[in-house]
Amino acid sequence: FTRKNTLKEIMTDPRIAPYADRFIVGLDLKQAPFYGSTIEEISRQRIFHGYSLLNGFNRLLEAAEEGDFTYPLYTEEEIKADPRKEEAYFMYFPSMDPDADERPFLVCVPGGGNTQIWNISEGFPIANHYNQLGYHVVVLNYRVGGKKLYPAPLADMAQLLRYIEAHKAELHLNAGHYFIAGFSAGGYLVDSWCTDNHGYPAYGLPAPIINISVYGFVSWRGVRTGHDVGGWSMTTHGLSLEEAAESDWNVEDHISSFPPTYILHGDNDHACDFINSRILADALQNAGIPYEFEIGHGMDHGFGEALFSELRGWIERSVAFLNKIEGVAERK
Repeated sequence: FTRKNTLKEIMTDPRIAPYADRFIVGLDLKQAPFYGSTIEEISRQRIFHGYSLLNGFNRLLEAAEEGDFTYPLYTEEEIKADPRKEEAYFMYFPSMDPDADERPFLVCVPGGGNTQIWNISEGFPIANHYNQLGYHVVVLNYRVGGKKLYPAPLADMAQLLRYIEAHKAELHLNAGHYFIAGFSAGGYLVDSWCTDNHGYPAYGLPAPIINISVYGFVSWRGVRTGHDVGGWSMTTHGLSLEEAAESDWNVEDHISSFPPTYILHGDNDHACDFINSRILADALQNAGIPYEFEIGHGMDHGFGEALFSELRGWIERSVAFLNKIEGVAERK
């Protein structure tokens, strides 16, 4: 695909049309005002970064032409008992780097307010970028929507790692050798996955080598006046904001099990207040847990790869952080 293709042309291309409803799970892009616009026009309107879209769409096309790249997380019996489990699956994007099998793989978790999943900007392009750096990537599409969603997304993360452990030879992945990156609501998922009460220790699963939190939500207690989160606490936990603030779902209270963490956030974020990442960074610092915190000055929500911005190159820097942490672990 090129910058002259419209979104409609890409979504209706028979090679990837079967996956068009995954561009943004839970949102019908055919109704979007930019459905008939070219990728170049969409980029100029600052709706999305055009190069990110093209990189992601072309990686999706490559995966689709190579065969089935989607793996359901649950068995038919499990789905029959709980039909919503059918929503949970992962898409596998292997790297062509022959050394990738020996490296940790990335679990990429796009956001979407726990009602949608934005693979279009936080899944496909991110997978493509890490692939080019020599890392296999799985993009987790977890259950979304409804009231009191959690802990279902965490159960989906756990099931993902169990599935990979059971199929690691086939997939060339090692479930105990992984790192995670989450965006927005996906950031809340990966940050919660690292907690000592609701995360990987509760599921008896290995810790990620590093956690990457990209404009992630962290603290119900930290919600500031003027930064309305609407009914998100009800959607996520079935609690009022006041109840959520007093609950055990504030990430910063449960970080004894946190791995080293790479944090990114724009300080002009209108969707997920920048204070969340500041709270996380402060908690990690107080606990003596290694972290890096990159601030996008003047940047808003949803920057994804962050092309054409102050944070451009953050994916390469996150890999450098990963390598540093792995090097420290190997020397111990």
